[in-house]
Amino acid sequence: MKLFRQRFVFTWIMAALAGLVTLPAGAIVISPTQDTTTLVNALLGGGGTGIVVTGVTLNGHHQTLAFGLDAQAQITSSGTYTNASGTYGIGSGIVLSTGGVAGLLVSGMAEPVIPGYGDGINTVENNTWAYGTTYPPAPDATGIPATAAQEALLDPITSRPDLDPPETYDHFDVTELVIDFDMQPGFDQVAFNVVFGTEEYPEWVDSEYIDGFGMFLNGTNIAFVDGAPVNVRHPGMTALTGTELDGILAPGGNPVLTFAGSVDPTGNTLRFIVADTSDGVLDATVYFSSLEGVPQIPLPPAAWLAITAVAACVPRLRRRLA
Repeated sequence: MKLFRQRFVFTWIMAALAGLVTLPAGAIVISPTQDTTTLVNALLGGGGTGIVVTGVTLNGHHQTLAFGLDAQAQITSSGTYTNASGTYGIGSGIVLSTGGVAGLLVSGMAEPVIPGYGDGINTVENNTWAYGTTYPPAPDATGIPATAAQEALLDPITSRPDLDPPETYDHFDVTELVIDFDMQPGFDQVAFNVVFGTEEYPEWVDSEYIDGFGMFLNGTNIAFVDGAPVNVRHPGMTALTGTELDGILAPGGNPVLTFAGSVDPTGNTLRFIVADTSDGVLDATVYFSSLEGVPQIPLPPAAWLAITAVAACVPRLRRRLA
């Protein structure tokens, strides 16, 4: 299996070097950044109703590579995005990846050497980058190892309890965003929308390459869909056109996952974490949107997010009618 995986990745790298890989333009437009203020503002959608952010920490990756004497490439595992046409049905927000959110951009070249995760058809079956390596990355590159604390969070998400004995695996190229916050009076929950995808689908579903992600609200992972953690082995994974991602978690055909949880008036922490498992290639990517407080009224979080999304459109509609 490993030999086939190496050949699979190597074939894509050779295609990229031959100039066969292009980046389609479209609705999801990504701006790479590691600026935590920019990331949080995008996640809150300019509002962040009910939430008072008190601190932000990003544990991500950024790498500069030299191509010849003058050309350089920048690759970053986090960024903001706009989504004017509504790809996947998710609003604008932030994107975290185990690879490059906007690909490998080389000065003087019109298109990325490695595609990122903006909008468009899926032209590459194994979009990949392993941090800490040189270009092109080796097919079995491990990237940057997770910390012990990150391993402890990720093991329950990406383990194989179905095996005898059960197996856990090492993680690489982890990107992690941690938000500390208080709540305004009248709000006792938070809710937000997510789209998760990975390049490991469908070839590596039944393997040790179990890319996944978690969202820990005050220390508890709330990222479960139909009772299962979010990873490439989830039965709701499917091929869904929208970006370069080969597989999207879309139970019932809906790729937008709404998560919510109860919070305290002060001292809350929300941790987003995404990881490659067993190696650093064939990346996983997550889009996050509309982090908001949910008021103490009998409305489910998904309904509250829908109401606030409609309300946000009213000023734009009034300007158009004026």
